[in-house]
Parts: sequence; C-alpha cells; structure tokens
Amino acid sequence: MKGLNAKKIAGTALLAAFALIAFLIESLLPPLFLPGAKIGLANFFVFLALILYGGGAAAGVAAAKCLLGAVFGGNISSLLYSLPATFVSFAAEYALFKLYFPRVSVPAIGVVSAVLHNLVQNLVFCLVTNTPEALVYLPYLALIGAVSGAAVGFAVYLAAKALPDRFYG
Repeated sequence: MKGLNAKKIAGTALLAAFALIAFLIESLLPPLFLPGAKIGLANFFVFLALILYGGGAAAGVAAAKCLLGAVFGGNISSLLYSLPATFVSFAAEYALFKLYFPRVSVPAIGVVSAVLHNLVQNLVFCLVTNTPEALVYLPYLALIGAVSGAAVGFAVYLAAKALPDRFYG
C-alpha cells in the first residue's frame, strides 16, 4: 500500500471488519430468487476501500472478507468459488475505477463488478461439479448482479461523497 500510515491501516482494518460483518449477515439471509444469489453487501466496503485508500487496501479488504468469511461462516470449501469470483470482479472494479473514472460512474463500475462476480462463480461451479446445465442461470445471475451492483455502487457513491476529506488516505 502506497503511503502506508496509521490512518490508512486503521481505516482498512475497519472496512475489512465491516465487510466481514456484512458478509456474515448476508449469509444468513435467503438467496435472491436463485440459489446462491446475494446482493453483495460486503462489496460496499471493498469498493469504498478502493476509493478511500487505493487498490492495495481494497485487495486486502476483499481477501480478508473471503478468507475470514469462509472461516467464520464454517464453509472453507466456499473459497473455491468465492476467491476467483472476488478477484476477477475486483480486478475489473480496480481497472475501471483507475482508468475510466469519472467517465464511467461508480454505480456502473458496481454493475460490472457484480455481474462478473456472479458469472465467475457460476462458471467455477459448472467446472467443479461438471454440470454445464447450471449455465442456464447465467442470464438470471447477470440480471440480479446488474441490479444489486447498481444499488451497491450508488450507495458507495453516496457514502464517498458524504465522507469528509479527512477519511481519504
């Protein structure tokens, strides 16, 4: 993390803790219309870390959310699906934000990130379980991802706009 300081470390740790809490709470909720489909509330904190502290901090928040979420959620095998999906979607989120923001809006970046996350998870599931029939869910997962990604992206935009300058690393 460029410019590592106590404020950035504390802020990143706090966002990682919030991401983990959001992940665990969301894991208790029923899926959105399809098995495994979630809003992705924890990505709010990953995306906010990207805006506030940069890519390294956000990658740390994403990794902590995945790893600790699997441990505390009691489902280590979920890492097989969540790690590739998280890091593909994060890579897209990071690239779009760094290269195209503000020409591409925060909600639009959230849409791309969420759609990619859902698609990668579904593809990994199909590969691991050898059930290509599950690909039939892709359009529905893309739609759910688009709606939830827009909502999370808009919430991140509002939060980043409302935070005073002292929160930025």
